[in-house]
Amino acid sequence: MPGKSASGPNLGYGFDVATPTVPFDYAEKQASDSLQARYFRGALVDQRALIAAELVRQTRKLNGMSTRSDALAISRLRRDIRANETEVRDLDRMIAALDHRFAAIWADR
Repeated sequence: MPGKSASGPNLGYGFDVATPTVPFDYAEKQASDSLQARYFRGALVDQRALIAAELVRQTRKLNGMSTRSDALAISRLRRDIRANETEVRDLDRMIAALDHRFAAIWADR
């Protein structure tokens, strides 16, 4: 019935909506999730390595700057370093979460 609330059995579509039930093999799903997580973890590790290398470069540059140098440039560089340090911490947290979630599965292989 048009104009009916979305909370009814037809969800406002004007006809009943079926919820499909597709049988699936839990082991296949778990293996698929594990492979996807392993790929994603690798991408996170690669991203972390790039940011860590940039941090090293930025820190060397900061150490080479004299306090007589442009104070604004030093301030910007410090801000960039803090942002990269935050990103590394976030990546570490995501990597650790994947390791925690899939450790048992990855240990079996």
